[in-house]
Amino acid sequence: MTPRTRRGLLRAGGVALGGLLAGCNADVFGGDEDEFPPPAPTSAAPSEPQSMPTGTAWPRFGADAGNTGHRPGVTAVPDDPTVYWSFFTQATPPVVEDGTLYTVETNGGTALVARDAATGRVEWTAETEFGGALGVPAVAGDRLVVQSFTRLLTFDRETGDPEWNRAVGSGQPGSPVVVDGAVYLANDSFDGDPAVVFACDLATGEERWTHELGSSEHLRGSVAVADRSVFVGAGDLVALDVDDGTERWRTPFADPVETTPTVDDGTVYVTDARGTCHAVSTADGTEQWTASVGEPARGTAAAVADGAVYVGTTTGLHAISNAGERRWQVDLTDAVTPSVDTESVYVGENGFENRAIVAVNRADGTERWRRNTAERQVSDTIQAGVRGPPTTVEGGLYVVAADGIRAFGR
Repeated sequence: MTPRTRRGLLRAGGVALGGLLAGCNADVFGGDEDEFPPPAPTSAAPSEPQSMPTGTAWPRFGADAGNTGHRPGVTAVPDDPTVYWSFFTQATPPVVEDGTLYTVETNGGTALVARDAATGRVEWTAETEFGGALGVPAVAGDRLVVQSFTRLLTFDRETGDPEWNRAVGSGQPGSPVVVDGAVYLANDSFDGDPAVVFACDLATGEERWTHELGSSEHLRGSVAVADRSVFVGAGDLVALDVDDGTERWRTPFADPVETTPTVDDGTVYVTDARGTCHAVSTADGTEQWTASVGEPARGTAAAVADGAVYVGTTTGLHAISNAGERRWQVDLTDAVTPSVDTESVYVGENGFENRAIVAVNRADGTERWRRNTAERQVSDTIQAGVRGPPTTVEGGLYVVAADGIRAFGR
């Protein structure tokens, strides 16, 4: 993902498209102000971290194949969080499985890193031979799957040893989806060719099918998989058959799709470039309702849980019922992809003036807590803001911002 910097004033997305580097009004972060920012850059965890709970999983961007941003039954840190540990690293939002936390990190080079999810200590590091950014990794059984600008790569999840890799064209990397032994992903060519959706075998990397979207618009975000379909936004919202890649339906909007699709209970949700959220039937592509929410950051995704849709945009965090009725809005600056637990919605701001991680009540949008993040100079740029969706586990929350990774506990 493109970092947000003062130089160039680039708007950063929610780490759906792009790999690395996926703010707040509060004056302190988990303690006295002089405790933060963390010490000098290091790839190791603090020497005496407080142990995080690691009993639940968050295996990919958006938590599941539909990118819902929700793990049913999980309650993260709805009130008064404590920072269990924090340190500086440039990283994607982490995924978590079986007590291990996986990120892609860039600290002088690009590497897939496995850390103890309880303490943040490094378990192994796998340098990649392919330059450029990597997308958010996905856990797939005993493998990790990650997309680069030009290739799809797999690694042994226990050791970090590389397994197979295959060419997938050239384009900004997203986060693959793995379902029933198949890996699904999309790639957007830098040379003007139409975006392409791929399916390949998880065990061997052998191609199952490819589908050229045939649109002049660029790909926005990653794919979602549900209801025997692969959903992707590239100008239009398109649904492809998971078995052979044939186009099931295509729904155009007045403005091009700008976000990663989110799918739940027979409905797919996307937001267009003008800031209209669309709810579309997964069965035939018919539009169910629309709601004005403000312009989203490219590649971000809505979160969906228990009959409500949560959308982060330039104007804040919006809650809409799955019937299209507006419930509440929280004014934030450049809100990125949210995550949801049983009680709260967690979302980060990606601005220079406002760059918090914020928790709000799911029922009415009232603020439950807010913690600051800081600017950070990296090389010759100043970066700020939260990088993509928070990662929720039972009793804990991981957040990556420009100034490092934090582990919140209750």
